[in-house]
Formats: sequence, structure tokens, C-alpha cells
Amino acid sequence: MLPSVPRRRVALALALAVTACGPTAPGSDAGSDATTALDANLDASVDAATPVDVGPDANVDAGPVDCVIAPASTPGSDALDDALGHASVTLDDRGACRRSYTLTSTAVRRDMLPANPRTFVERDGAPTLRTGSDLFDALFALALDEAHEASVASISDGAFDSGAALPCPTGGCFETGRIWTYVWTRDTSFSVDLSLGAVDPVRALNSLSFKLSERRGGGGEQVVQDTGSGGSYPVSSDRIVWALGASTLLAQLDGAAHDAFRDRAYDALAATLAHDREVVFDARTGLYRGETSFLDWREQTYPSFTAGDVVPIADSESLSTNVLHLNAIRVASRLAGDRGDTTERDRLAAQAAALATAIHATFWDETAGELSAFTPGTLDRAPVRRRDLLGTALAILTGAITPAEGRRALSAYPHFTHGAPVIAPQQQLTAIYHDRAQWPFVTAYEALAARDAAHAGAMTHAVRTLVRGAALSLSNVENYELPSGLPYVSDGAYSGPVVSSQRQLWSVAGWLAIVTRGLFGLDAREDGLHVAPYLPADVASEHFGGQSALTLVSWPARGHRVTVVLHLPTTAAPAGGEYVASSIRLDGSPAASPIPWASLRAASRIDVDLVGSAGASATVRIVDPTDWHDEFGPRTPAVSGLTVEGGHLRVAFDLGGETPSDVTVAVYRDGTRIADALTTASYLDASIDASAARSPCYAIETCFGGHGGAPANCSQHSAPACFWGASGERVTVVPATSFVATGGSPASDHGRFHYEAWGDRGHRLDVAGIHPTQTGDYYLQLTYGNGAGPISTGITCAVKRIVVEDEATHEIVGSGVVVMPQIGDWDHWAGSTFVRVSLDASRSYHVAIVSDDTTINMSAFQHFARYTAGTGGASGAFERVNVADLRLLAL
Repeated sequence: MLPSVPRRRVALALALAVTACGPTAPGSDAGSDATTALDANLDASVDAATPVDVGPDANVDAGPVDCVIAPASTPGSDALDDALGHASVTLDDRGACRRSYTLTSTAVRRDMLPANPRTFVERDGAPTLRTGSDLFDALFALALDEAHEASVASISDGAFDSGAALPCPTGGCFETGRIWTYVWTRDTSFSVDLSLGAVDPVRALNSLSFKLSERRGGGGEQVVQDTGSGGSYPVSSDRIVWALGASTLLAQLDGAAHDAFRDRAYDALAATLAHDREVVFDARTGLYRGETSFLDWREQTYPSFTAGDVVPIADSESLSTNVLHLNAIRVASRLAGDRGDTTERDRLAAQAAALATAIHATFWDETAGELSAFTPGTLDRAPVRRRDLLGTALAILTGAITPAEGRRALSAYPHFTHGAPVIAPQQQLTAIYHDRAQWPFVTAYEALAARDAAHAGAMTHAVRTLVRGAALSLSNVENYELPSGLPYVSDGAYSGPVVSSQRQLWSVAGWLAIVTRGLFGLDAREDGLHVAPYLPADVASEHFGGQSALTLVSWPARGHRVTVVLHLPTTAAPAGGEYVASSIRLDGSPAASPIPWASLRAASRIDVDLVGSAGASATVRIVDPTDWHDEFGPRTPAVSGLTVEGGHLRVAFDLGGETPSDVTVAVYRDGTRIADALTTASYLDASIDASAARSPCYAIETCFGGHGGAPANCSQHSAPACFWGASGERVTVVPATSFVATGGSPASDHGRFHYEAWGDRGHRLDVAGIHPTQTGDYYLQLTYGNGAGPISTGITCAVKRIVVEDEATHEIVGSGVVVMPQIGDWDHWAGSTFVRVSLDASRSYHVAIVSDDTTINMSAFQHFARYTAGTGGASGAFERVNVADLRLLAL
């Protein structure tokens, strides 16, 4: 046993972790700081670290463990052989406290970057990993080295300030990747949540704070939604992901820094949630509308017709965005309680409970044991038979489904040899990016979900995927093609991934997360440090065979440094099994998870004895890439006609180019599947009386049968087709010539009469004397033009409110928000989202279309005053839209 070593002092105050943002070091990665908090967390005045024993009989009072005696190397653990190439690592000195690694790869790399071989060192003060696998330890050090490279003193993006650099606050920022030199809400939030909130809380705090903004006139701070489809929010509404990173970061903060950020986070979340409740929440479904989180490239993950019309995306409800809202509401509820506001705490907790129920009821398919990715929208509420790995993982992590359901979902989700796709099935005739791709950060969330669901097979597959990718690429890159695992595949117009960056921030954070949160089971939370290791037996045998202990050295946790030693039992778990904790010791004394923060020293040692078992013996389903039908879904079909036949409705099918003998058809009416596995060219809906005062809406879906025993892969749903009467008599059109306008000027250009320069705050359009053709429910919709920007990006999606008032009683009988995304040019006219209202044929109504304090887009926020790539930025907020008519659709 070695003698005691001097205790290294760790600064407890957050302020001591702040370092000045120095200039870029010569020869370093562009934008990197010369110094980061990774280098500065330990007092430089102490003696050099002396290696200490971390065996089960070691003296735990020997001082903090900052350097351990290197375990014997596992034979072959310094290399990886794969069909794509060979990766290997060499060390200058295996026994050194701070190793220098040289990583070499024979695989093809994206842009042949970084340089091969790649040499990097374990920095003073940074955590280290000692597992007996030189390659595994090296890849952990590589991820920390790339986090250092992403630690910058300034950020820039071509869409803001014309690309000029924006200095970060003291302590610096994280940039998103080698080719992404900016801070985006979702990238930063997922990265902070995965691991970077622990790695550098100051930089994480600065980066998250950058994504908060007051309105241009001051006050009303909210989380910003970055530029996106159809002019961003509310087509995309996953800005609430910010709460995921903020909650994780708060667990790393203490004292005044904690309380200050808690109060700011609560105020911003409360305002954001209240705004979303008005604009994107649907009380009828109990869910929030908006694009699937991170999968924000329309035809990559949605039906092909959304390439030119994103209204269906704005009208849809996605699993991932709703799970993120669930988490955000829970976080806001907890923060309200922390501040002593029990009324708000309980109100938000009730909202969260109701949302969790709605998520499970809508998206969980008990028969298939899977979660749907989204519902298509108001006219078709049926969940698609398509999957989203991030949404599935987040649903498991938030408890929106049970651990048993989570195991079923992970087992059913299709995996390829080289990784799990972010969507399933894949989409034909689509460029590789989200489609046909594996994204490491999503794989990391799958690994964490596998830990919570005790799914050893999914965790093992995720670890293999991330080890292979980082080792062969010499970097934690953004994405890879499936099924090859290559960083780029030439496939004509569909080549890709279309874009990919080295040291992508959330990929870096994901690699650290699978070790610290996954295998070692460390989760910092407000009530203490949770310790729940989950080590699949196959991971142990493949990487750490013969080792008696795995050691994570000096991992930061709320101002403390913890060294965690996992002690493997002498009796191995069976193949496919797992190792979990049987007992925990803190600095030599028995302990339990969570370990209260007050029980931790400035530097503490946690020993965990593992026990092996067969566990749930859960495995993943591997896709056969040689079977087209096992990888892809059919192309998007269409309803080619609705005709009256014998007093009923016949639905005709357009198979979207698929061979009739190759697919079956499912028919949906008003969000319910009414027929399945059809092989005919049409379907007669005998349950509908075409003469009745009812307007059914149909959608169809095609499926490849389960070839080779695999489950069927189904297409996107067709665009809905509604029967508004034999001659369209259930649609009432009120032209803009009938409107009385406040603001704007009458105009007849762009092919339709409308009011130009209309839509600023206080503007309104009024129409009186509306007489419904029948009593019942209606959808109200606007025909609009929004040429303020392209479909692919921007911040000027138009948002307005429709208010319906009984003219005799002046009672407001209905009100709701309509969304009118950017559609590229002002000559293009489209239909908005819908507002549902009940009307009486014996009454007369007044309808107002108004701009108010809630009906805003992202251009209203000060953050976008620096936006220079389009309308609504430096030239001022832009909320205008052209409205050609109001339509009343009788249901």
C-alpha cells in the first residue's frame, strides 16, 4: 500500500472555476481558448500527484485520488478492427498520471480530418479513466480534449452580424462544432445535459444564458427558438429543450450562483411555458404542436409534400417535443417549489401529470410495443407507424413510459450493425442526413435510456457504436451513413451525410455521458449525487476482460471531485447479462444513493461493489441491409379521389410509385384506422352516409409486408382528403373584400385581393354578419401569403389570433391561434392551421383576425436584432402577412 499523498484542494466556489478567455493558442483548433476550466479546477500550488492504489483494500483516507496505479492492460485493448478499417492507440507511458496518447486509423475520414495520427494528452486537472483498455481510456481523453477545443472566447455565424465574432462573457462559451462556430439552443442544451454541465459549469451557464432573450422593447425574457422551417417558431417548438440543460446545470451549481440561475431559469421557463400554452398547446388532445425535436429538415423525416408546405408540420404533434415539454413543466414546478410558491408548483405539477397521460395514450402502441414519432395534424390525428430514437429515449428517461415498456421499445427499434438510425424506417429518394443516418448524441441518449430500462443489449450496441465511430474517425463527429457506418457515401443526388462536422459538441458530450452517466451511473441532481452503475456483461468482456476494477478519476460534481471505483465480482455475469451495484462506500464508510452533497469532501472516493446477473436478457433487432423492405418504408401515397357510390364514399389510392403487389394499404378516417392490409385500388366506406351533414377526412398509408420475418415497414401518411359535400357546399369562403381593416392598405397584386403591410401589433381584420350553413363544429382557416423568407429557414412565421363573437350577445364563442409559415414568395398562397369553434345556424357572428402580445414570432426578441440573413433581424421585427380570405369548414 502506498503512503498518503498531499490533499489536492478543489475550489468549491463556482467563481474560482472561471478563467479568463485568452487568445487562441498558436497551432490550436480555430477558436479554442488557451485555458479552460478543465485546466484550472485544481490549485496549481500543490505537489505533483503521486499514484495511489484503488484496490479494495486501499487506504481510502490517503487523500483525494487524482492519479491511480495503472491496471494491467487487457490483451488487444489497444486496437479496434472493423470492416471499415483498423484503429490503434499507443502511449508514451502507461503508468504516467497524465498520459499522452497517439491514435491512428486506416479508415476513410470525413474530409480526411483531423490529421492522422492524432496525438493528445490528459490535461492537468482534467478527469481520467483507467479501465485496463488503452483504447477506451484514450477515447475518454479524446472527448475531453475535444471539449477543450470547443471551449472558445467568441462565437460567430454567417447569419448574425454578417459573420462577425461575438465575444463570450467571462469564462467563455461552447461552440457547436469544427464547422459550426455558434451556439444553438438544442445543441447546447442536449450537450449540457449529457455531460458538459459537469465538465465546465461556467461555460455551460454562459452558453445557456445566450439562448435567453427579452423582447426588443425589454422584459418578457424567454428561451429563443433558432432559425428554422417556415420561419421557425411555432413551426418548430422544441426550444423548451433548454430546460433539460438548465436543470442538469443547476445540479452542478451551488450557493449564490445556483440561486441566481435558478431564479432566472424559472422566470424564463415560466414565460416560455405560458406562451407555448397559448400558441402551441391543443386542449382537445392535451398535447403540444410542433416539429420533431432536432429532426428539422422537413422531407428528411416528414412526408414529401412538406418540402413545399410546412403547415402540416406546424399542425402536427411530435413525441420528442411533447416529452421535452413534459420535462420543462416538471422543472418549472420544482423551481417554483424551491422558491416557496406552492400554488404554482402544484398547478404545474398537475399540468405535467395530464401531459404524461396524454403522451402515453397517444404515442404508445401496446400491440407493437413501440412509440409513434408524431401525429400528422388536425385532419389526421392517427399516430404514424414510424419511430424516432431520440423521442423514444427521452420518453424512457422522463418516465413517460414504464421501464418494461422501454425495454420493449428498445428491443423493437431497428438497429444496424454500425449503429441505430435516428428515424425508422428510412425514406426513399432522400439525401443522407437525418435519413439513413446514425447520430452519436442520439445513440448516447439511447444508452442512458437502456440503463434506466435495464436493456443490456441496447447499451452494448450503443457503446460499440460510439467506440467504433470515435476510434476510426479520430474525432467525435456529427453523423454517419447507415448501414455502412461511413462518414460519407456517394449516392448521386442522395449522397451524404450532406453535412457533418468533427468534434460536434453533442457527440463529444455523448461519449463522456456513456461512461460517466451510463457505465458509472453518476447523475448529479439537486438532492445529491446519484450512483447507479450499469455495466453490460458484453461491454465488460469486450473491453475490460480480466479487470477487477474500473476507475473514473476526479470527475467534477457540484464543486467536488469524485473518484469512482467499480469493483467487478470474481464470478462473471453470463453473456448478455449485466452488472449493477450491490453496495456503495463513500470514503470508506457504507453509503446509499443518492449521496447528499454535504457528505462529499472537496475530493472524495466512492467504491461500488458490482454484482452480476442475467438481468432482463434484452436484445436488439438487427436490420438486414440487403433487404430493401427491412430498411425503407414505401414512398408517400396519396388519396387520389373521394367519390359518392351508392350513397357512401369510395376512397381511391395513389401508391406513390410503389408496385401494387409489393404493398398493402391502410385507411384512416378522422384519425382512426378503419381498414388495414388492403390489396385493392380503393376502399368503400360503407359506414358513411354521403348525404349526411358530416365531413369525414381520410388519409392512407402503405406498408411493405414483414419480409424475412421482420415487422412491416409503413410509409408516411398521405395528405388528408376531406369530403366537404358533393359540390363543396360545406365550405364557406369569406373574401378579403368583405373585411374591414385596421392597418395595412388594400391591394390586388400577387393574384388575390388582400391588405398589404398588414399584421403589425394592433392591426386587425374584422368581418361581420357571418351566418353558418349548419349547426355544429367548424374549422376556421385563412388563405394567406408569407413571402418574408424561404421555407427552409428564417424567423418570420406569421402568427395571428382568430376571435369569434356572437353578434347579439357579444359572447366570445371561440378563439385560437393560426400559424402561417414562410412559403418563399408573396405570389404563393396557402392555407393556415385551423381554429375549431361551435356555431349555431340560427345565430350571426363577428370574426376578428388580430395581432396581440402573444401572436409573435422570433423576430420580436432582442436576440435576433443581430440577425442579418433575412427579414425580421437587424431591420426590425416583422410580423406581417397577407390574408386573402377566411374559410369556414363545416365538420
